[in-house]
Amino acid sequence: MKKVKHASFFQKIVLPSVLAILLFILSVFAFVIPAFENNAIKQKQIMLHELTNTVWSILDKYDHDASSGVLSLDEAKEKARNEIEVLRYGTDKKDYFWITDLTPSMVMHPYVHELTGKSLQEFADPDGKKLFMEAVRIANESGEGFIRYKWQFKDDATHIVPKLSFVKKFAPWDWIVGTGIYLDDVENEISSLTTNLIWILVGISAIIALMVAFITYQSLKIEDKRQLAEKQLHESKEKYRSLLESSTEGLMLLHNSVISYSNNFLQTLLHYTGEELQKLPLSQIFSSREEIDFSQITNETKFEVLLTDKLGKSTEAILTVLPVRFLEKEGLLLTFRDISEHSSVKVELNKTAAQLHNIMKYSNLGIFHFTLNGRERISQVNKQLLDILGYSTEDEIMKISLPDLFETPSEFRKIIRELKENGHITNRIFRLQKKDSTYLNVRLNLFWNENSGEPSYCDGFMEIAEPNITSNPSATYTDYLTTVFTINKKLVGDYQSSVITCPGEATMTEVVEIMSRHRSNYVLVTLNQKCIGIITHNDLINRFLGNQLPYTALATECMSAPVIFIPEMMSVEKAYALMVKNTISHLAIKNSTSKIVGVLDKNNLFGVYINPSEGLDAAIDNCGNAKELGIIRKQIPGLIRPVLHDVGNATTVSSIISGYNDRITRRIIELVLKENGLPEVPFAFVTIGSAGREELAFNSDQDNALIFGEHPDISNEDLQQRFLGIGEKICASLDESGLPLCNGGYMASNPKWCQPLGVWKDYFVDWIVNAEPENILNITVFFDLRLVYGDQQLFDELEASVFEALKGRTAFFYFLAQTANSFKPPINVFGNLITESMGKHSETIDIKNALASVNMFARIFALHNDIRVKGTIERVNALRALEVFSQVTADEVVFHFNFLLQQRLKHQLSQVIRQTPINNHIIIKKLTEMELMILKKVFAQMNGYHDSLSATFMSSYKG
Repeated sequence: MKKVKHASFFQKIVLPSVLAILLFILSVFAFVIPAFENNAIKQKQIMLHELTNTVWSILDKYDHDASSGVLSLDEAKEKARNEIEVLRYGTDKKDYFWITDLTPSMVMHPYVHELTGKSLQEFADPDGKKLFMEAVRIANESGEGFIRYKWQFKDDATHIVPKLSFVKKFAPWDWIVGTGIYLDDVENEISSLTTNLIWILVGISAIIALMVAFITYQSLKIEDKRQLAEKQLHESKEKYRSLLESSTEGLMLLHNSVISYSNNFLQTLLHYTGEELQKLPLSQIFSSREEIDFSQITNETKFEVLLTDKLGKSTEAILTVLPVRFLEKEGLLLTFRDISEHSSVKVELNKTAAQLHNIMKYSNLGIFHFTLNGRERISQVNKQLLDILGYSTEDEIMKISLPDLFETPSEFRKIIRELKENGHITNRIFRLQKKDSTYLNVRLNLFWNENSGEPSYCDGFMEIAEPNITSNPSATYTDYLTTVFTINKKLVGDYQSSVITCPGEATMTEVVEIMSRHRSNYVLVTLNQKCIGIITHNDLINRFLGNQLPYTALATECMSAPVIFIPEMMSVEKAYALMVKNTISHLAIKNSTSKIVGVLDKNNLFGVYINPSEGLDAAIDNCGNAKELGIIRKQIPGLIRPVLHDVGNATTVSSIISGYNDRITRRIIELVLKENGLPEVPFAFVTIGSAGREELAFNSDQDNALIFGEHPDISNEDLQQRFLGIGEKICASLDESGLPLCNGGYMASNPKWCQPLGVWKDYFVDWIVNAEPENILNITVFFDLRLVYGDQQLFDELEASVFEALKGRTAFFYFLAQTANSFKPPINVFGNLITESMGKHSETIDIKNALASVNMFARIFALHNDIRVKGTIERVNALRALEVFSQVTADEVVFHFNFLLQQRLKHQLSQVIRQTPINNHIIIKKLTEMELMILKKVFAQMNGYHDSLSATFMSSYKG
């Protein structure tokens, strides 16, 4: 119907308007423009005719002089020819006259003198027209006329244009005099006129089209509104009827105390038909005890009534009586709500309340309730929770701030953020502090509730998380890993102690007094506001008391130096490893501005840090060859599988895989060195690429290199041959253990990547100074290098030289940003994913390419800001601490990386389980709707990387 209406409207209004416009345009091009052109040519012809008559009169004058004897005929012709030759007219005074005879031969031409006296019978314009023969024909036939041809433009022989000439015969001398004008100005005027008319026509057509469109739109809108009103009226009637019939309450309409209408619900409730109810006295449906005078009701009134159905059965109901007016008649609308089930519901509620009370009283669950009104304290609690946490009364625990129950306040804040996002946390293990300050593992369940206009609140219950007794060692070890990596990835800032200092010139008496006053087992020694050392209890015992120094000894004589500094974004795990490696118990913590903000005391980590090596190193240390290590490596996917889902952080899972690989690599190096003997110079075995970032996946291959020092008595060539042998054995053993060889040859067994320190420095300088496309792979791989085994000083020297070479290299960062911007997230402007369309990986997305974009984004900013950590998440956190990234940007990038990495690991883990080849191609159809929605959102947000890179590294680059 709607299509018919639109077609009719088009025929009546739109089509006539379009036809009128077309006729107008046709008339302009068929009549107006040709008429204008003809008129312009006519004006030109009149002018040529008058000018030629003037020149003809000159010939006539000289002919009269010759006839009268004043001049001879030859003199008369010569003077006439000379006088006409210099005549000029036109805007540039370059339009002229010419004379031929009837032969025809050129008598005079002011510009083309070489034609004078020559025959013009075969002379033709570029189109082949013999214009002078045509002039003779016109002169003989009619004495005068017009000719159109092409001729050189004025005195420019290289420029040929259309020309209109007028010729006239001078019979006494058998001459033909002629002149012409160029028609290029006419053509230009016609072209200009045509262009202007076209624009005018376009404008008029556009205005008419807009007017027609507006009229059409308004007319269709009015018609649509009319039809919509009719449809809504019809629908409202049907809805009202359906509403009455489908209502879960009984409806009855009274008129003059007689039932005129009842709906299906009421008829079913009373077991009457509609016709039966209309004939039934109203009093018959109420019990005998009900006495309601409906004639006196003038306002909405409610009653509790007892209804009697056709079978004599009674039903409790709430009756609402509302006076109404319909069809100019007064009446009453009666609404009946069945409340006969309320009693049974109350009984069931009471039973449920009793059951909940018994659960709270007799089960092992600790149940609690707290409101997020700024106080963050428990407001309701059962006895079991008091027993779990060691409190005696409710008042005691209600005075405790909830963040204080957790290991760190930041952990509680993370829980609240997760609750707001997901609405619940289920079956999660946390360590809570009991009243006696000891820690207890509990299994916690929390449920978020939010009411508009009221403070949000949370209900929860917990129980002691007892060890899972199982015969499956993998399951036990998985639980262990989950706990280990959840705790150890926390930041050192959560466990730092306050900064306590003393000046370097302080005596030991003053040092001891400061430590005693602050109840501290350390003090930082400063000189000129710089930290130059630290004094700990061990220093007091071993250096001060052990050496029997006097109390007047200075702090600088007893301190340990230099102090090792760590960033506040470092994990507990790495800090602990640094303490063990350097045999120290304290680390100074610096913030993003290099200010000392705290000290990490090893004692603060007792009961908190869990050494993952305890469950792994023993097994690896007992392996005597690569094949045995390969057996351990094969167990990794099975151990990782539950952790990937439980921890919810793919970076943690990837670091577990990388941690296993590092330990296996170190064991292989130890076995190779045991067989070959120790080298003559220090060396560093480094991993690069994803291994360097500690972001290995299940299909990662080897990416490593070897750096060695120099020896005064041994040439670098001989040292390289020695280390190449070591590198080949290490890479072969890694391959045998299950880490494949690198197809690109990025391994220590490749002579190019087994070099002395000086060569490595040259490599990096060349890549930085000569940033070229062929070096992009080297840049993306080697700028993520990380020491796995060997000399730390050698590695630090190379790293320092790299960052020194990066300073001021605008072109290098421009090149990196340009390379990073070449990646386009696989999503189109409509928000749809773009998959591969051909080959065995059609309908998939290469998730590794997407991850590489996040890696490059974090890497370029980290290198530019002298950030030396290698992991993508570590780099982002460091950039946030330096305020290079805002909190929003950092959170987005971390989420992008975690989500993409988790999809990659989940996809590969499923391939490992199915024993199919492992790849990076995610099958879109296998994603859940939620994963697909998040993936689209992530790719859409990743487009913002381009703007950030361009603004930072490309907009100000001058080349």
